[in-house]
Amino acid sequence: MNTIHSQMARMASIPLALILLFTFVAAMIGQAPYRVGGSPSLTLYGTSTLHDWTMTSHSFTANGEFTVTPDNQLATLNMLTVTLPVHNLKSEHSGMDDNAYETLKADDYKNILFKLTSATVTPGGGNKYQIAAAGNLTIANVTKPITLNANGVLNADGSLSVSGTVSLMLSQFNIERPSFMLGTMKVGDALKLNYSLIFVK
Repeated sequence: MNTIHSQMARMASIPLALILLFTFVAAMIGQAPYRVGGSPSLTLYGTSTLHDWTMTSHSFTANGEFTVTPDNQLATLNMLTVTLPVHNLKSEHSGMDDNAYETLKADDYKNILFKLTSATVTPGGGNKYQIAAAGNLTIANVTKPITLNANGVLNADGSLSVSGTVSLMLSQFNIERPSFMLGTMKVGDALKLNYSLIFVK
């Protein structure tokens, strides 16, 4: 009888041990919220029949949740949202800015939004990582799935530097290519978005 009781006691202790183990692992691998800091930049590159053009923003919000192991290794990207006010995109010419805001319907849809749906993190050696962040990008109230393939560097102070380039098309978002100067200048369909930012806790 005592043997049966002892066996039952041991069996009852297994779920408790598993719970304690999972709790310990969760504590050792920390998920933490991050926000964009420093001097971030988003630069939009485009073409036209007359010349190439760029617009840049240093003012936008980005919030993420990353998992970093106790030995300072980036494990996962769990959440990411980026909000870029359209009017924060600036070129060297105010007239071009106004035309861009009109094209992007900024008065009705004030923000460009990205929201993560899934991500993979691949170690690249040392403190470097390749991050593939799949998500939904919304421009002018049209949402399309895209993947951001970024280079990540986990810095000694715990911050995370992220940079990359993604190709887009105006037509993806049902945006008509604008023309100016009585039609002599027409904006190209292809765009490139460069991003460089630092996430801090």
